[in-house]
Amino acid sequence: MNEQAICILCEKNAEKAHIPGRHGYFIKCDICGEYFLASPEIFESSYTAMPREKRTMISSYTRDCFEHSKEPPQLEDSGYLKGIITDYENKTLDDKVKNLILYIRKRSPQYADSVLLEGEKDYPITYSLGPEGFTEILNNAIEQSLIKSIESGFELTEQGWKLGTELLERE
Repeated sequence: MNEQAICILCEKNAEKAHIPGRHGYFIKCDICGEYFLASPEIFESSYTAMPREKRTMISSYTRDCFEHSKEPPQLEDSGYLKGIITDYENKTLDDKVKNLILYIRKRSPQYADSVLLEGEKDYPITYSLGPEGFTEILNNAIEQSLIKSIESGFELTEQGWKLGTELLERE
């Protein structure tokens, strides 16, 4: 049975479920994707005490796992994620744009399909700290002629479609 909760990473509404036979709970969040918090009474406070920008990088990691159909990560002692946080903090502009293009391509079964993007919800895809960073990456992709804004959302240009397809094939 799912119950309402607050995500320890983004502090937004999420769903929490207890999994029989496991100590902890499973979180499903529209922003962070899905993850399992092991031993919440021990580890939850270490995440909520962590600086927001560090939690945002963990959110990018959990969302990345979710978007790439990987097993939901198990969050335990926050210290074990230091390397992941550093990796996500050091993503280049090129990494950020490519992940955005890949995200759009995955949601575009055919060329010229539009995808709705919401900065408030989708900023972890671009490894951004918030919606403003997401908008900067989105605008950069538009400036590079990889995507274009249309009435129903965003669609990949021919150049963006080719790049997105290459990225999809490498996955």
